[in-house]
Amino acid sequence: MGITKNIYFKGLNGIRALAALIVVIWHIGQNSTLLNIDSVGFNKNGMAGNAVLMFFVLSGFLITYLLLIEKERTKSIDIKSFYLRRIFRIWPLYYLSIIISIILIYLDIIPPPEDLSTSLILYIFLLANVAYGLKITLSSITPLWSVGAEEQFYLIWPVIVKKTSNYLLTFASLILLYLITKLVVYITLTPKSMVYMVISKTNIDIMCIGAIGAYLVYSKNKILKVLYRKEIQLISWGILITSIFYKPIHIYSFIDGELNSIFYLIIILNVSTNKDTIISLENKFFNFIGRISYGIYIYHMIVIYIVSYQLKCLGLKLDIIIVHLLVLLLTILTSWISYEYFEKPFLNMKSKYTIVTSSNSSN
Repeated sequence: MGITKNIYFKGLNGIRALAALIVVIWHIGQNSTLLNIDSVGFNKNGMAGNAVLMFFVLSGFLITYLLLIEKERTKSIDIKSFYLRRIFRIWPLYYLSIIISIILIYLDIIPPPEDLSTSLILYIFLLANVAYGLKITLSSITPLWSVGAEEQFYLIWPVIVKKTSNYLLTFASLILLYLITKLVVYITLTPKSMVYMVISKTNIDIMCIGAIGAYLVYSKNKILKVLYRKEIQLISWGILITSIFYKPIHIYSFIDGELNSIFYLIIILNVSTNKDTIISLENKFFNFIGRISYGIYIYHMIVIYIVSYQLKCLGLKLDIIIVHLLVLLLTILTSWISYEYFEKPFLNMKSKYTIVTSSNSSN
């Protein structure tokens, strides 16, 4: 069904790998009590959440670019095929993790949420971000909130790209509309209100930032020359490195995510489309980790809880470095096995509905 030569953006698997490893390492630290290790403190700087924003920006970028190419080549967008591709890529692992979590609750390995029935209903209907906002998540799959947000974005996105012709205006307007809505709720209620938490966990504006980047590349916009400048790259990488080892940009919590995401987009644009990028993320290790990054993201909390349970049963207290390595290695191994023997058959089915082929297989 593919009608055009294979599209490949170098370095995108590197971005996925970097984001996935940050999430896992930070979550190990955040669950130090559970794992019976000392906390080193860096896990409190908020970078785990910002790594998820990197995923959002990347998703908005790649999905939008592929849709733009499809619309250019076919004069339309096959929305049914788009939805089927998303279903075959996202749903199998998503629902498997829910089943595993139910089993873990039954085995008393993870605690059930206060309202298990409501929580399960929300997860089943791809509203994990709503469960997060209501604070009734399943502990072993709390990260699924971001999958819910992405699925809601995917629900509307092909229709928006298909119907619009003024892409920049449309994408910018959606960002503005989202921010205005969030601001109204922020002012009238409180940042800690459940309504605000739910709205803030849809993150459509972050994915729209990625979409703007896709249009800049698609249209070969002159602003890319500015974004490709070495000093702009150095600033963006400097901000990311500072975010990892100190803390992300913090000016005002209401727009911190958006500000950081702009710099993530600049990094993504440079590593994937700029031949003079100052840092290349294209190597075998990053490509491997990036390819299985969806599994890493889904499974890592499950692995943390199972490791914690086993350590408790055995009465062991391991060195902090050993625990980090154990969780990382088990997560990577589980994700590789899952990718090879569980996900690939669904990916093969997904390929039957592919209009524009892409080697960036995680999408």
